[in-house]
Amino acid sequence: MRLNSEISSLDWRNGIVVRSPNWLGDAIMALPAMTCIKKALPEGCGFFVVCPDNLSPLYSSIPWVSKIITTGSGHSSLNKEKLKELSELRAGLGFLFVNSFRSAWYFRKTVPKVYGASNGLRNILLTRSFRVKWHEKKSYSEEHQSYKYLSMVYELGCEKWDENYPEFTLIDSSELRDQKIKTFLEEGNVMVVAPGAAYGPAKRWDASSYNEVCRYWMKEKNGRVVIVGANNETETAESVVLGLDNSRILNLAGKTNLKELIYILKKSDICISNDSGVMHLGSALDTKGVAVFGSTDPFATGPLSKNWTVLLKKQSCSPCFSRECVNPEKTYMCLQSITPADVIEAIEKVNIKSDSNGDNNESES
Repeated sequence: MRLNSEISSLDWRNGIVVRSPNWLGDAIMALPAMTCIKKALPEGCGFFVVCPDNLSPLYSSIPWVSKIITTGSGHSSLNKEKLKELSELRAGLGFLFVNSFRSAWYFRKTVPKVYGASNGLRNILLTRSFRVKWHEKKSYSEEHQSYKYLSMVYELGCEKWDENYPEFTLIDSSELRDQKIKTFLEEGNVMVVAPGAAYGPAKRWDASSYNEVCRYWMKEKNGRVVIVGANNETETAESVVLGLDNSRILNLAGKTNLKELIYILKKSDICISNDSGVMHLGSALDTKGVAVFGSTDPFATGPLSKNWTVLLKKQSCSPCFSRECVNPEKTYMCLQSITPADVIEAIEKVNIKSDSNGDNNESES
């Protein structure tokens, strides 16, 4: 396909380079727009990604990503060596999925044409800026974050997203650092539980509630459970598995890398998660799932897969977007009002509906 007349075939040069969002969840929400850009690429052009170190395994799992340039931590500067690497791509176009002035500055020094959301002073560095109404706190969004990213590439003339995420390339099972993972998953009927959320406790459903859901899955479904999480979520994971049959649980919190997590989610039957990067990744992999929402807004950042159910119990203070409860008594009612029974009921519906190709992306109020 051809983009708007402002971009000629010569403008592409060797391809396009995009600056990825810094967080896993945001990166997944930008993937639909990246997919649309990829489809617009002329034959022989590369699709290059600039991203933080921690997201490199994500993009290296997508077959059509030609090259990845890492930036260190999320907000690190590109050093001279990295800038040289960026220049040597000979990309004709650059697209920013971040709002920083610094990223626009680096791209402008190395890429002829740069596109991105309007953001004050940095607009002078952009070939074209797009007015995007980002999420406003204290109110529910009318549009999902993914569609705000998509609106920009649509303005460039990209075709509409077909609602399919890229096919991820999985590592071979021999690459798993712990071969117990392979055996455990092969036994089947596996539920992945992700009880953490980097944002803060206002996103984290109680560990004891997760424990009860795990107990149900093991007893009623004769299933197995894999716990996943970051290094700083091991204590929460230990609380989740407390008192459960260890032979049916694999606690991998702090013990997996991103490529292993992709493998685990793809090979599992269902995922139960807070609003987190794991939720977004599971959605992109089309794994069945249930997402528990607290202080944030599922209408803006919920999973887009039809195989996921969102549980939301609206409160008068919702959505507050705070890391901790804004109530002086710290009641966390948005989370506490969602019970294990609610999640168990949702699990049953996910299995029934997804098996019949029904639509599971619904919210409870």
